[in-house]
Amino acid sequence: MSGVRQLFGKGGEQGNAGTQLESAGPQEEVSGVLDTYRVPAGGNPDSSAEVFVVDEEGAGRYLVRPPKLSPEEARVLELLRVNLLDSIPADATGTAREVVGDYVWRTAEGEGLTGVVQESHDKLLYYLMREFSGFWEVDPLMEDDKLEEISVTRYDRPVRVLHRDFSEYMWIETDVVYPSEERLQAFVRRLAQLGGTTVSLAQPALEVTLHGKSDRRVTATLGDEISRPGSTYAIRKQKESPITLAQLAAPEHARWPPRGPEGGAEPAAAYDEVHSHKTLSVLMAAYFWLLLERTTNVVLAGETNSGKTTLMNAILALANPKCKIVTAEDVLEISLPDHLHWQRLKTRSFRAGLSPLSGRYEYGLPELLKLALRFSPTVLSLGEMRGEESETVAAAITLGFSTMTTIHAENAERCVQRLTTPPMKFSEGHVRDLTAIATLRKVVLQDGRVVRRVVSVDEVKPSGASEHEIVNVFRYDPAADSFLPTTPAEVLDRSFRLNEIAESYGWSPSAVQASLEVRAARISGQIAGGDLNPRALSKMVRDFAVEESEHGGGARWKA
Repeated sequence: MSGVRQLFGKGGEQGNAGTQLESAGPQEEVSGVLDTYRVPAGGNPDSSAEVFVVDEEGAGRYLVRPPKLSPEEARVLELLRVNLLDSIPADATGTAREVVGDYVWRTAEGEGLTGVVQESHDKLLYYLMREFSGFWEVDPLMEDDKLEEISVTRYDRPVRVLHRDFSEYMWIETDVVYPSEERLQAFVRRLAQLGGTTVSLAQPALEVTLHGKSDRRVTATLGDEISRPGSTYAIRKQKESPITLAQLAAPEHARWPPRGPEGGAEPAAAYDEVHSHKTLSVLMAAYFWLLLERTTNVVLAGETNSGKTTLMNAILALANPKCKIVTAEDVLEISLPDHLHWQRLKTRSFRAGLSPLSGRYEYGLPELLKLALRFSPTVLSLGEMRGEESETVAAAITLGFSTMTTIHAENAERCVQRLTTPPMKFSEGHVRDLTAIATLRKVVLQDGRVVRRVVSVDEVKPSGASEHEIVNVFRYDPAADSFLPTTPAEVLDRSFRLNEIAESYGWSPSAVQASLEVRAARISGQIAGGDLNPRALSKMVRDFAVEESEHGGGARWKA
């Protein structure tokens, strides 16, 4: 069977999908609308679903309105759906859309349906693609780049989502519900198939990354073996265009007072505080950029879904194109620009029931990191540090590699405590070699939004023969939703590591300060010009690297 045919899955798993597709969601008038748009973005009414985000008595709801079918269109769709899989040639080539489109026209000619198909072609193709090569009931949700995560806890409960633009509502209930546990199980199996793996009652847990316009991290369970009352899943979605450090540092405006059902009577007001930013300040972004170009070891700490991986992606994207980045992950989440010299490694595991000897062919994070060191990375990045793989990260630090990783911890002190407590294997000496620990946290703003903030950046400063102290460089002010300090001079005064860089490279303190100012100005320039996309930021970094090279690095900043 060709790759195109495999994409459609087994016909037996489709169940009663046809009737589900054409009756997906009521079509009554929608009230209390906060926002409405189409997915896929830019689609016409016949080839895309319309999404409504509404306020219902203080709770958010996410409503999906697919193209509405007439009785005749529904009849033709059912005929096309039933015969599609058996009608795909074994040697079919081209994209799934091309193959299905060709099938629709051939069937229309053979069955005398040319008139209906010609008039309703976009609608019919939308539903067929959604079922046979898409994500069934949740296909519009998967296409919506504004959604962060999709969650199902049982088949008879509405699918819930996290919406990037309406975080104040947290988990928003949708009007999408699976018709049965069997249908949900079939979908979990489909997720495994699309990820190139399997899931079964013998191995009922699934962790896989689906690649496409954006990466989607899937965690799922099958049946009631390890989850009750049945199958579940969570799909965490990355944005189609990776979030850049300029976007994370861009100023934003408060929505205050909170938006009412019809958008509120008053326009949104901006914060009065001059240094109001999003996840971090421009000055903090410049600080990480400068550290990245030296031999440094940075740990990003925070709770689950606090934005650690997003920030790590954004920092690594500022790397000098001349360096080599090697990343190692369990589930692929790190995504970097194409211009970087980037080598991506992932673990391999063998699923239960294959062979008693299958374990010897596994590649866990410890083995993967040891392999990564042999690829001579300039920067070694680990998706998340949890256990014995920390020993290899510690070894990389000792050998002089730059490292960057994430860890679950509430603050710098707890981060150090975790690193030095089994199963972690950091010694005091390795802790002393850490450059900085950035802590991220979810924060509730005055307007009710739940946002991510870098609440502190702390440096590890060796003290005495075998001790260290935590020195704060940046901190978050929750009252003003801003960050301190606000000038390069203050940062240099607080930062032990920047002064250490100046001493190591023979720079004067004023040269380091000037370099920090210029980097902050470049990022601010990107923000002011609206050039926040990865391509624009990559060009800025490349141009800056060329200028640095032409002027002998830090020599250009010497007084």
